[in-house]
Amino acid sequence: MTGSKVLRMGIAGCGRMGQIHVENMIDTRFIQVTAVCSVVKSELEWAKNNVEGIATFEDYDEFIKSDVFDAVLIVTPSALHAQQVKAALTQNKHVFCEKPICSNAVDAWELYYETLKYPHLKVCCGFPRRYAKPYVEARKRIANGDIGEVMTIRSQTTDLYARNDFMMKYIATSGGIFVDCCIHDIDACLYLIGKDKTPDTAYGTGTTNVFPEFKAFGDVDDGMGIITFKESDVIMNVYGSRDNRHGHHSMTEVIGTKGRLLINGEPRLISLEISDENGTRMEGPASHMEIFGYAFKLEIEAFRDWILEDKAPNFNLKDAAKAVSIGSALMESLRGKKIAEVKLY
Repeated sequence: MTGSKVLRMGIAGCGRMGQIHVENMIDTRFIQVTAVCSVVKSELEWAKNNVEGIATFEDYDEFIKSDVFDAVLIVTPSALHAQQVKAALTQNKHVFCEKPICSNAVDAWELYYETLKYPHLKVCCGFPRRYAKPYVEARKRIANGDIGEVMTIRSQTTDLYARNDFMMKYIATSGGIFVDCCIHDIDACLYLIGKDKTPDTAYGTGTTNVFPEFKAFGDVDDGMGIITFKESDVIMNVYGSRDNRHGHHSMTEVIGTKGRLLINGEPRLISLEISDENGTRMEGPASHMEIFGYAFKLEIEAFRDWILEDKAPNFNLKDAAKAVSIGSALMESLRGKKIAEVKLY
């Protein structure tokens, strides 16, 4: 750290999501984006055109050893996360890593334990629902006991139908619907439960009625998963879809012994109903960014405040490792057509 009240950030990966993060950081007080690393020349050009004076790197090892930034935001393919986070730790850099923390459970837990060796560094995995206002409010009410003890929690992420080359290439390397799409739901459930419970078994199933091509990747276009815990006092259910015709819809329901909370129950873009000769309707969002975009900025602000002011965040790296274990077990169950053990390493 420089000892200043400005956090100097470097970013590894500057594609679609990386550019969103850069734009958010530029618009955030007490953060300065000073370096970018990418093997894609067009991404480096974008950074140079949008961030004045930014240092550019094509080699990650050279980038992470640079002294022009204090913390790194990693937005690279999931398979690179483990080695890149470890390299950042050895260079005394704080780390904000995009989800998932790793592409498999073994690496996720090895990385989690590795971070414990660096207590002076802040390391997190970004899940924006931990900073989305309805989820933050729901967590407060659960912690306050408003709905009693959580018994059942279910969450979904359903994305707008899109058939194009980008989608096919993305699905081929995504790791599967439960590790990619539903990992947001898994983490949201762990966040809302708010206790360090131990996942036990997972059963995943799904269909390829809309995208039969996904079978070749061992994946599905619609997937449903059920997760049990060794404490035997809560059940988790997650659902993911790649073919929602009316737009994006993320929703979470928490059922407790004294009540229920429903987050984003209706797929509303804004609180507006339209009535005309066609009847009454509402408009829904086309993507998750339309409803969670602000939360991506809030999580960056929280990362800044964690480093500069030691303000406790909503991030939980152990939950991030658990989410990979649960997602991996659901994919194992889906492909093997049997209940799988959730392995925590």
